[in-house]
Amino acid sequence: MKLLAEKPAPEKLVTVILAAGAASRFGTCKHLLQQSGKTVLQQRVKSVRSAGLQAPLIITGAWHQEIQRAHPDFDLHLNPNWQQGLGNSIAFAISQLPDYAEAILMLLGDQVAVSVEDIQSLWQQWSERQELVCAHYRGAPGAPAIFPRALFPQLLQLSGDKGAKGLLNKHAGKMIPMASAAIDIDTPQDWQNWQRAQHTNNDYTNGEAVWN
Repeated sequence: MKLLAEKPAPEKLVTVILAAGAASRFGTCKHLLQQSGKTVLQQRVKSVRSAGLQAPLIITGAWHQEIQRAHPDFDLHLNPNWQQGLGNSIAFAISQLPDYAEAILMLLGDQVAVSVEDIQSLWQQWSERQELVCAHYRGAPGAPAIFPRALFPQLLQLSGDKGAKGLLNKHAGKMIPMASAAIDIDTPQDWQNWQRAQHTNNDYTNGEAVWN
């Protein structure tokens, strides 16, 4: 009789929120914008915790001091080379993982619409498959995504502004349709559109949160 693989414990999955960029198109720290009485970053952390996962590691950069002042209780990790781009921040995140990590859930800090249910869907699929699982939207794989430990060495080699899309295309075992993941905040107009959608119950899915 074939034995079923033991499901990995939630604490073996480490969540990382990437919040290192300068937000040059926005002009200020978008992670500290207020969303339903909490900052955008607080909302992301709350979603992770409400999904039953551990408090996330948060990779900071350009706005580290501002985020640290606002949220001194968060597990912040300053990437000294954040200017080099997303790939560099992903590699830095891998270098900060605890030894017990069997997988990493990567979230973008400005994906304001990703819900507790979305995170739970990713976690459920990974716990069953124990292979790369990611969101799928706008015709492509993207963040959020769960990478198993076997891919850590390849993530560690990323550099510059080239992100993890190549790994997603090559290794994704399961892609979950997730329209909410397409919503990110790059400009003040994006934020205004998102706020307006919240008040009118419109489905605003014009973001471009796709890793390059």
